[in-house]
Amino acid sequence: MSHPLEPVVQRLQSALEGDVFPSEFHQWGTRLLDHLRKPVQVAVVGMPGSGKSALINMLLGQQAIPRVQDIPVIEIAHGLKPRSLFELDDGTCIRRSGEFQANDVPENTVRARLELDDDSLLRQNFVEVGLTDNAGHQASMVNWITQWADIVLWCTESFDETEQRLWAGVPDDIKDHSFLVLTMADRQMMRGVLQQRIEELEPIVSEEFLCLYPIATEQAITARTAGAKLNHALWKSSGGEHLMSGVSQQIENGRTADMDQAQMLLNKFVREADRIVNLPASNTDVRPAAVKPGGKGKDPTLASALKLLQDCANDMLAEYANQKEPQAEKILNKCVESANRLAEMLQATDPRDLMAQDLQLDTEDSAEMMLLFQLERDEDAAVDAVTLLLQLKKEIAHAAGTPIQS
Repeated sequence: MSHPLEPVVQRLQSALEGDVFPSEFHQWGTRLLDHLRKPVQVAVVGMPGSGKSALINMLLGQQAIPRVQDIPVIEIAHGLKPRSLFELDDGTCIRRSGEFQANDVPENTVRARLELDDDSLLRQNFVEVGLTDNAGHQASMVNWITQWADIVLWCTESFDETEQRLWAGVPDDIKDHSFLVLTMADRQMMRGVLQQRIEELEPIVSEEFLCLYPIATEQAITARTAGAKLNHALWKSSGGEHLMSGVSQQIENGRTADMDQAQMLLNKFVREADRIVNLPASNTDVRPAAVKPGGKGKDPTLASALKLLQDCANDMLAEYANQKEPQAEKILNKCVESANRLAEMLQATDPRDLMAQDLQLDTEDSAEMMLLFQLERDEDAAVDAVTLLLQLKKEIAHAAGTPIQS
């Protein structure tokens, strides 16, 4: 059975290979294709003994990672058959068939990769990242995580001040897709401190994470692996069901946003290319009489639209001139506001002006794309949004017969 992503991925790849997209949209399409092809990267992070391996085993529903000490990074990915790879501190790579056991790990291993024939790993990879007691190493590993992770699960018993300082420097677009996981919640409950711990962390979680999940990891593993069938009652009471649902929803949201953007990009450019190619050859123009752009027939609405976009550009330049790094979220908000105002303004164009009507449709599509960009809220999305407005400005200037102002 084919995956629902496959037709979109194939069409997007064909369009990129055929140079269907204008140059300013090609990079965006390439980035979307890369996102859709690779699994979502889920990082499971925490101090030593915080329950990272057990949490991954719970999410996988199998005892994939043994109790291994002193391996900073362990990656779990899909493979055609079980295989273990170990990278040593001197750069040597050792490959072995089958899953690895605790006593099989070579000395001086700095990174391990376990490949499993598990179809769920086609959708997401898991990477366990251990933080040592060395402050420099901790900061380096957290920075590394922010460069590639899509979702972060921070495992902890208390989320102390050291952990809070490390997390404070993580970009907001990562925090928006991350969870704080209180592992070994059953032990804290037995000590009578779980509810107090949750209440103390709630103000921090509301600002720094998407959600807080207390979980009795060992009970959750038992619920999934002890019998032939899932123990639903134990799975729910352990907190495993709630966490799994939250992670799955984030993965699905990311996939849906990428697929929607790819589909809109294809609808805009591939549809137009197909229409041009498939037009019947004819010497007779059967279109209704159209108002020609430029000259006396120029629609004043287009001039107003150009002024709106130029004012938007001037406002952004003035606002961010004194900032070292412009804030992506503010840029996105400004672009969305401008696209919506532009779409509303172009509704007043002459209905006989076919070029203006095409512009109106393009602007409405662009306004929808901007909303999808807002879901990402990162620098790439901000660049894409600005690029989209620049493309609209060029199209409007062409339709109005006006030299474009830089």
